[in-house]
Amino acid sequence: MQQRGNGESGTSQVGQDVPSIDLAAKALQTYRQDPNFWRTLTRTTFRIPPQPILQADGARWQWLYRRLRTQTQLFTWGSNGCGNLGHPFSLPQRPNVHEIDTSIRNVAWPKKVVLEDMPEEIGIVADVQCGVRRSRSSSSRGTPQARRLTFPRAYPMTTKDLHEPSTAIAQFSTGRSHVLGLADDGKVWQWNVEEARLIKPLHVDVSERRVTRVFAGWDRASMYVKGTGIVYWPHDTLLQSENTEADAVLIDTATIPGTRFSLAHTGQGDPTALESRIGQVTNHIVLEAYIIFTTKLNKVFLYRHDFPLPDLHPPDPVELTTFYPTSTDVPFEIRDLQGSFRSFAIFTTTGSVLMGNHTLLDAFHSAASDAKSTDSPLPQPIIIPALQNHSITSIAFGDHHFQALRSDGTVMAYGMDIQSCGALGIGFPEGTGPLRGLKITAFSSNGTMGDDVGRQVWFDPTMHQWLADMKKKGNVEGEAQARGKMVMATSEAPWQDMAAVIATGDFFEREGKKWEEGITKEGEMGSYFVLKVAAAGWHSAALVLVDGEKAEKARLKHIVPREAKEQGNGADWHGNSWEDIDAPWDQLSKALLGFARWLWMLGMMFLGLTARDEWVVAERERKIEQKEEGGDEIQYSWSAQPFPRLRLADGRVMPGKIDITE
Repeated sequence: MQQRGNGESGTSQVGQDVPSIDLAAKALQTYRQDPNFWRTLTRTTFRIPPQPILQADGARWQWLYRRLRTQTQLFTWGSNGCGNLGHPFSLPQRPNVHEIDTSIRNVAWPKKVVLEDMPEEIGIVADVQCGVRRSRSSSSRGTPQARRLTFPRAYPMTTKDLHEPSTAIAQFSTGRSHVLGLADDGKVWQWNVEEARLIKPLHVDVSERRVTRVFAGWDRASMYVKGTGIVYWPHDTLLQSENTEADAVLIDTATIPGTRFSLAHTGQGDPTALESRIGQVTNHIVLEAYIIFTTKLNKVFLYRHDFPLPDLHPPDPVELTTFYPTSTDVPFEIRDLQGSFRSFAIFTTTGSVLMGNHTLLDAFHSAASDAKSTDSPLPQPIIIPALQNHSITSIAFGDHHFQALRSDGTVMAYGMDIQSCGALGIGFPEGTGPLRGLKITAFSSNGTMGDDVGRQVWFDPTMHQWLADMKKKGNVEGEAQARGKMVMATSEAPWQDMAAVIATGDFFEREGKKWEEGITKEGEMGSYFVLKVAAAGWHSAALVLVDGEKAEKARLKHIVPREAKEQGNGADWHGNSWEDIDAPWDQLSKALLGFARWLWMLGMMFLGLTARDEWVVAERERKIEQKEEGGDEIQYSWSAQPFPRLRLADGRVMPGKIDITE
């Protein structure tokens, strides 16, 4: 009986445990899919910057956590005049005078930054930002990754085996020529030169981790201090300090009125009327002349960051009232605020992207400060249809261009490529850029996409080769040359057919989207998945997860195996294939044309008509190597394809004898 009783008791206990195990398994499964868990784990492990728009995407954070350790690569492009892209700055010369490699001065395609000389203990690159003079990155251990950023000797740097709360950077921000860093223990560091200085504001308590955010602007530095508000100071304060050898610098600051209030901060008393109208600050950015900030009341404000402020009656922040719906029935909730230099963007929970610039801000500021101002309408936010409800997660602004990052990990380029610097990342205006729809400005080397049309930035070097080969086909005399001349132009002969440029850009954009067909399935991440995009001045950068195996499959998909055979060696610096200039008269004519072009560029430099190495503009399209390690020529799948013949929007058909390309 006793034995039977024990058996029944054991069976009963097991039966009671089964529901508990089932509940525990369900709870564990829910926990594994919890976006808060994976977001916190990823951000604390790799120090990924906040991404408010993606907070609820648990699957994305889980995927990022698993891949960040091994697949993160840094790419930069644009103006490299001072080596600020992280690429070598030199002018190596090949034996042929026509093959001077100057593409490293300016880079028109995303180029991988080699970090081989970085110590292993620093960790992986976890964030990237651009300044006007430099691109900065930080590692998963919170170490500033730009090679020249250091700390005073009294503050050891965080490494793989040593975590120093005073130098482990939780958040950093890059300005025009300075960098701010917020350490784990709440210290604020500023770099104007190679070594950091500890910031200690006068009359502002920054102890006990009161600083929650830093932002380095064009010519101001700033931070948000709990119980104080948005605090800012001139970015060159450290350079003007008398004691340049000290580890810490006392600085005078200004505080924006009405930004002190915080629901979580006790002991500050009742909010003032201004603080009640503004609400609790949720985010702020610093532009060239203004500070923009958002609040929990879903309001947006501007403040002109004059320094110093008047002691008695500093001006109040100005509300950007036109950014809200006129009807209260329309849902409106601010999710994020981003911007730099003279541009900014407001992201809403409904997928809207509302943009503004210095012209809009000047109008609001003038209306608020002019007592005699009439009731003339205030400017509306800039709304670009291509950005609305298209899963845009961030926008990085340069001087004349911006890059929009989508939730699928792709980047779209908009705006102008000034002086052919390559800032858009889609090719030079006088190179392959027109094949992507880049329009050349008459008698200049500027190229523009406009703000209403964007082009995807491609990171696969084989796609760059594809465009370079198609450009060559449009340049070579023959059936396709008339079509090539409609699309491609130079600064001296900028007469493009705009309808042809747009149609060609649309064609290659569509074909580019098919690049990984059969390799990347619907809903999967592509070979190159952009985590973060940055821009400033005339250059851009991106932090990319690269699936090497998938990228290699895509490359092999576009290669046709064949026996090596003797053929031309590419094209010269005017886009003419070598086999096309074998005749002595052709060689002489091409030489005279090159000499005339050199004189033209030299004259432009002498007259001050160019600012950034215009004399090398014709040779920047460096040809990607076409030989594998074995030395065999590569034949690509597009080798037999002609330059496309397209039907234009106005009903015309591009000239030629081949069939119309549908």
